[in-house]
Amino acid sequence: MNRLKEIEDVISHHDKFLIASHRSPEADAIGSQLGLSRALRQRGKETILYNRDGVPRNLDFLKGSGSILEADELTDKVTEAEVGIVVDCSDLDRLGDKGKGIFRKLPTINIDHHQDNTRFGYINYVRPVAATTEIIADLIEYMGLEIDEPIATALYSGIIADTSSFQNENVNSDLLHRAAKLMESGADARSVIINLYEREPFSKLKLLGEVLSGAKFQDEIVWAEITPQVIEEADATQEDTEGIVGKLRATEGAKVACLFKELPGDTIKVSLRAKNGVDVSKVAGEFGGGGHKVAAGCMVDGKLEDVEEKVLADIKQRIKDDRRHS
Repeated sequence: MNRLKEIEDVISHHDKFLIASHRSPEADAIGSQLGLSRALRQRGKETILYNRDGVPRNLDFLKGSGSILEADELTDKVTEAEVGIVVDCSDLDRLGDKGKGIFRKLPTINIDHHQDNTRFGYINYVRPVAATTEIIADLIEYMGLEIDEPIATALYSGIIADTSSFQNENVNSDLLHRAAKLMESGADARSVIINLYEREPFSKLKLLGEVLSGAKFQDEIVWAEITPQVIEEADATQEDTEGIVGKLRATEGAKVACLFKELPGDTIKVSLRAKNGVDVSKVAGEFGGGGHKVAAGCMVDGKLEDVEEKVLADIKQRIKDDRRHS
């Protein structure tokens, strides 16, 4: 069955769309929303963009980013939407309570690349490529719409973010051809790199120093903690914690990197990154989360030290199993 044709048929027969992405968004989520929205407007469609947490400051350079509504900005206008489109989101729960409630009442198109996607949509187009923006680019081309400079830049930013600038094992020749085509369409590659990697506030650098100074490395696992006190002492924000786990993964000899972030209400956010064969999506899945083989995460209720002990024990066992079967 041709999912792209199914999606195009729905788009052709409706006029108003609500497009959402997962909470705590990054470039693949925001880039997918903005690229698809601008393309649909070429067809005269009306789009409303929603993300519970809004747009991170390092993505505010993308054209149209100011149009994305946060939870407290949604108005009655949302009730006029005829179709919902959820991008880069494996489960409706990841929209947040308000978004989940809205999309449960709408016929929803689910466009995603996560292997653990729950297929919650009326139409599900889930393809395990490196970034959801790859799928959005295919859809735009299939519909015969133009990928102009703002769309190309938005889609390219998703590819860069979800491949760590082409460093991850999800990079293949198809992805590189897509990235090249986006650059030919005007994607501002240098601007993407500057905004994603060279706009770090000083508070984030201070926070990074504090976190790395307390990191531990044992049994091919490197891990660190972030508590509210550490964030406060660095005069940082929750947004400043993003990307730190990637710094841990750079450790020579590490197979898995873990970042344990203490949230209010005895909840721990666990971010996982891997290299050299360990599938961290299985680790995350064991604790109710999910993601990709090399990048995953979960939210676990409990005390920081207890959650650390359980997650690290699971990872150690998987590393032992991999070694035994290799």
